[in-house]
Amino acid sequence: MIIQKKLFVSDRIKHKTITVAKFRVNRFVPGIFVIRLAYDPDQLEIVRADYFKQKAFRKGDDKPVVAFAANYDDAVDIVLHLTQKAVEKYGYPALKEYIASDDYGSDTRNS
Repeated sequence: MIIQKKLFVSDRIKHKTITVAKFRVNRFVPGIFVIRLAYDPDQLEIVRADYFKQKAFRKGDDKPVVAFAANYDDAVDIVLHLTQKAVEKYGYPALKEYIASDDYGSDTRNS
């Protein structure tokens, strides 16, 4: 499991550092959703953090986690926000380019 250093964590998550730390060591984080890069070009996927308790999901997974959300609606809001920022910067929704850019880390709006 790869977790990006420049991580987008929703303001709706009360204990951000504890939540991320628990996820890193494979502890149960109820209700949290993970946003990560998909294999498709310029796509993101939303997955419940609970699924990563299963060895099959965690083992050999090379898709990096780019954000944490408090619930599904929050995750959709974050993806929409990232898409809007990518369109503002590039003129088209280049999500992977935007997440890899320096602007992603300086983005202070957290849903």
